Amino acid sequence: MKIICTVAAAVVFTAITVLAVNARKGETLSQPFQTSPDAKFGVVDTAEFGDPKTGVTRLTAVFETLNKEMKPKRDEVQGMQTRYEQLVKELNDPKSDQNALAAKADQATALEKDIKRKQEDGQRDMDRRAKELTDPVYEDLSNSLEAFAKQRGLSVVFDISKFRGAMMVVNDQVDITKAFITDYNSKHPATPAAAPAKP
Repeated sequence: MKIICTVAAAVVFTAITVLAVNARKGETLSQPFQTSPDAKFGVVDTAEFGDPKTGVTRLTAVFETLNKEMKPKRDEVQGMQTRYEQLVKELNDPKSDQNALAAKADQATALEKDIKRKQEDGQRDMDRRAKELTDPVYEDLSNSLEAFAKQRGLSVVFDISKFRGAMMVVNDQVDITKAFITDYNSKHPATPAAAPAKP
Protein backbone atom coordinates (compact mmCIF):
# COMPACT_ATOMS: atom_id res chain seq x y z
CA MET A 1 0.00 0.00 0.00
CA LYS A 2 2.88 2.34 0.80
CA ILE A 3 4.37 1.79 -2.68
CA ILE A 4 1.03 2.54 -4.35
CA CYS A 5 0.72 5.77 -2.36
CA THR A 6 4.27 6.74 -3.27
CA VAL A 7 3.65 6.05 -6.96
CA ALA A 8 0.40 8.01 -6.83
CA ALA A 9 2.20 10.92 -5.20
CA ALA A 10 4.89 10.76 -7.89
CA VAL A 11 2.23 10.85 -10.63
CA VAL A 12 0.55 13.88 -9.06
CA PHE A 13 3.92 15.59 -8.58
CA THR A 14 4.88 14.92 -12.22
CA ALA A 15 1.56 16.29 -13.49
CA ILE A 16 1.92 19.44 -11.38
CA THR A 17 5.51 19.88 -12.54
CA VAL A 18 4.50 19.58 -16.20
CA LEU A 19 1.75 22.15 -15.71
CA ALA A 20 4.11 24.50 -13.87
CA VAL A 21 6.80 24.20 -16.56
CA ASN A 22 4.27 24.86 -19.31
CA ALA A 23 2.93 27.86 -17.43
CA ARG A 24 6.46 29.23 -16.97
CA LYS A 25 7.15 28.94 -20.66
CA GLY A 26 4.13 31.09 -21.34
CA GLU A 27 2.31 28.20 -22.92
CA THR A 28 -1.36 27.83 -22.30
CA LEU A 29 -3.16 24.55 -22.32
CA SER A 30 -5.82 24.44 -25.01
CA GLN A 31 -8.02 22.24 -22.85
CA PRO A 32 -8.43 21.74 -19.14
CA PHE A 33 -6.36 18.89 -17.74
CA GLN A 34 -8.17 15.60 -17.97
CA THR A 35 -7.27 11.98 -17.74
CA SER A 36 -7.68 9.65 -20.66
CA PRO A 37 -8.76 6.04 -20.22
CA ASP A 38 -6.42 5.00 -23.06
CA ALA A 39 -3.36 6.87 -21.75
CA LYS A 40 -0.27 4.66 -21.82
CA PHE A 41 2.85 5.02 -19.75
CA GLY A 42 6.32 3.56 -19.76
CA VAL A 43 9.36 3.53 -17.55
CA VAL A 44 12.99 4.14 -18.36
CA ASP A 45 16.08 3.72 -16.19
CA THR A 46 18.41 6.56 -17.18
CA ALA A 47 21.07 5.18 -14.83
CA GLU A 48 21.54 2.43 -17.44
CA PHE A 49 22.54 5.00 -20.07
CA GLY A 50 26.05 5.23 -18.60
CA ASP A 51 26.71 1.48 -18.44
CA PRO A 52 29.98 0.87 -20.34
CA LYS A 53 28.75 -2.41 -21.87
CA THR A 54 25.04 -1.90 -22.49
CA GLY A 55 24.56 1.86 -22.26
CA VAL A 56 24.40 4.76 -24.69
CA THR A 57 27.64 4.63 -26.68
CA ARG A 58 27.87 8.42 -27.11
CA LEU A 59 27.61 8.90 -23.35
CA THR A 60 30.07 6.14 -22.45
CA ALA A 61 32.52 7.55 -25.03
CA VAL A 62 32.25 10.94 -23.31
CA PHE A 63 32.97 9.35 -19.91
CA GLU A 64 35.97 7.54 -21.43
CA THR A 65 37.28 10.79 -22.93
CA LEU A 66 36.84 12.57 -19.60
CA ASN A 67 38.67 9.78 -17.79
CA LYS A 68 41.61 9.97 -20.25
CA GLU A 69 41.81 13.75 -20.02
CA MET A 70 41.84 13.72 -16.21
CA LYS A 71 44.34 10.85 -15.84
CA PRO A 72 47.50 13.03 -15.84
CA LYS A 73 46.10 15.16 -13.00
CA ARG A 74 45.02 12.08 -11.03
CA ASP A 75 48.46 10.52 -11.53
CA GLU A 76 50.17 13.72 -10.36
CA VAL A 77 48.07 13.84 -7.18
CA GLN A 78 48.66 10.12 -6.60
CA GLY A 79 52.44 10.69 -6.86
CA MET A 80 52.20 13.58 -4.38
CA GLN A 81 50.13 11.41 -2.05
CA THR A 82 52.78 8.67 -2.20
CA ARG A 83 55.53 11.19 -1.35
CA TYR A 84 53.43 12.55 1.53
CA GLU A 85 52.85 9.06 2.96
CA GLN A 86 56.59 8.37 2.74
CA LEU A 87 57.36 11.61 4.63
CA VAL A 88 54.83 10.73 7.34
CA LYS A 89 56.36 7.27 7.64
CA GLU A 90 59.83 8.81 8.05
CA LEU A 91 58.51 11.28 10.63
CA ASN A 92 57.06 8.43 12.68
CA ASP A 93 60.19 6.29 12.43
CA PRO A 94 62.14 6.50 15.72
CA LYS A 95 65.37 5.84 13.78
CA SER A 96 64.96 9.03 11.71
CA ASP A 97 67.58 11.73 11.94
CA GLN A 98 66.23 14.11 14.56
CA ASN A 99 67.87 17.12 12.91
CA ALA A 100 66.04 16.45 9.63
CA LEU A 101 62.62 15.90 11.25
CA ALA A 102 61.67 19.58 11.39
CA ALA A 103 62.43 20.06 7.68
CA LYS A 104 60.50 16.91 6.82
CA ALA A 105 57.56 18.05 8.92
CA ASP A 106 57.51 21.34 7.01
CA GLN A 107 57.71 19.45 3.71
CA ALA A 108 54.84 17.18 4.75
CA THR A 109 52.68 20.15 5.76
CA ALA A 110 53.38 22.00 2.50
CA LEU A 111 52.78 18.83 0.46
CA GLU A 112 49.49 18.17 2.24
CA LYS A 113 48.30 21.69 1.32
CA ASP A 114 49.42 21.22 -2.29
CA ILE A 115 47.57 17.91 -2.51
CA LYS A 116 44.36 19.47 -1.21
CA ARG A 117 44.64 22.40 -3.63
CA LYS A 118 45.37 20.11 -6.60
CA GLN A 119 42.42 17.88 -5.68
CA GLU A 120 40.08 20.88 -5.50
CA ASP A 121 41.40 22.31 -8.78
CA GLY A 122 41.15 18.89 -10.42
CA GLN A 123 37.57 18.42 -9.24
CA ARG A 124 36.61 21.87 -10.52
CA ASP A 125 38.25 21.17 -13.90
CA MET A 126 36.60 17.78 -14.14
CA ASP A 127 33.14 19.18 -13.31
CA ARG A 128 33.54 21.94 -15.90
CA ARG A 129 34.78 19.56 -18.60
CA ALA A 130 32.12 16.95 -17.78
CA LYS A 131 29.44 19.60 -18.22
CA GLU A 132 30.94 20.68 -21.57
CA LEU A 133 30.97 17.11 -22.82
CA THR A 134 27.75 15.72 -21.38
CA ASP A 135 25.28 18.62 -21.69
CA PRO A 136 24.83 18.26 -25.47
CA VAL A 137 24.47 14.47 -25.17
CA TYR A 138 21.94 14.72 -22.32
CA GLU A 139 19.92 17.29 -24.27
CA ASP A 140 19.90 15.06 -27.34
CA LEU A 141 18.97 12.04 -25.20
CA SER A 142 16.05 13.94 -23.70
CA ASN A 143 14.72 15.01 -27.10
CA SER A 144 15.23 11.53 -28.56
CA LEU A 145 13.51 9.87 -25.61
CA GLU A 146 10.53 12.17 -25.98
CA ALA A 147 10.27 11.37 -29.71
CA PHE A 148 10.72 7.64 -29.00
CA ALA A 149 7.91 7.69 -26.44
CA LYS A 150 5.57 9.62 -28.75
CA GLN A 151 6.19 7.15 -31.58
CA ARG A 152 5.02 4.39 -29.25
CA GLY A 153 1.95 6.27 -28.12
CA LEU A 154 3.15 6.80 -24.56
CA SER A 155 1.62 9.67 -22.64
CA VAL A 156 4.02 9.57 -19.68
CA VAL A 157 7.49 8.11 -19.13
CA PHE A 158 8.79 7.72 -15.57
CA ASP A 159 12.51 7.63 -14.90
CA ILE A 160 12.73 4.82 -12.35
CA SER A 161 16.30 5.78 -11.43
CA LYS A 162 14.75 8.77 -9.62
CA PHE A 163 12.39 6.53 -7.62
CA ARG A 164 14.80 3.87 -6.30
CA GLY A 165 13.10 1.97 -3.51
CA ALA A 166 9.82 3.81 -4.03
CA MET A 167 8.70 2.25 -7.30
CA MET A 168 8.49 -1.37 -8.41
CA VAL A 169 8.10 -2.43 -12.02
CA VAL A 170 6.04 -5.61 -12.03
CA ASN A 171 5.51 -5.75 -15.79
CA ASP A 172 8.74 -5.56 -17.80
CA GLN A 173 6.77 -4.69 -20.93
CA VAL A 174 6.45 -1.09 -19.71
CA ASP A 175 10.25 -0.75 -19.38
CA ILE A 176 11.51 0.91 -22.58
CA THR A 177 15.14 1.32 -21.44
CA LYS A 178 16.81 -1.37 -23.58
CA ALA A 179 14.69 -0.64 -26.65
CA PHE A 180 15.46 3.08 -26.40
CA ILE A 181 19.21 2.54 -25.93
CA THR A 182 19.31 0.21 -28.96
CA ASP A 183 17.33 2.68 -31.07
CA TYR A 184 19.43 5.66 -29.93
CA ASN A 185 22.75 3.88 -30.51
CA SER A 186 21.71 2.91 -34.05
CA LYS A 187 20.79 6.52 -34.92
CA HIS A 188 23.54 8.32 -32.96
CA PRO A 189 26.84 6.43 -33.11
CA ALA A 190 29.60 7.50 -30.75
CA THR A 191 32.11 10.02 -32.06
CA PRO A 192 35.32 11.17 -30.39
CA ALA A 193 34.85 14.21 -28.19
CA ALA A 194 36.63 17.42 -29.10
CA ALA A 195 39.82 18.15 -27.22
CA PRO A 196 39.50 20.74 -24.47
CA ALA A 197 40.33 24.33 -25.38
CA LYS A 198 43.79 25.42 -24.32
CA PRO A 199 43.68 27.99 -21.47
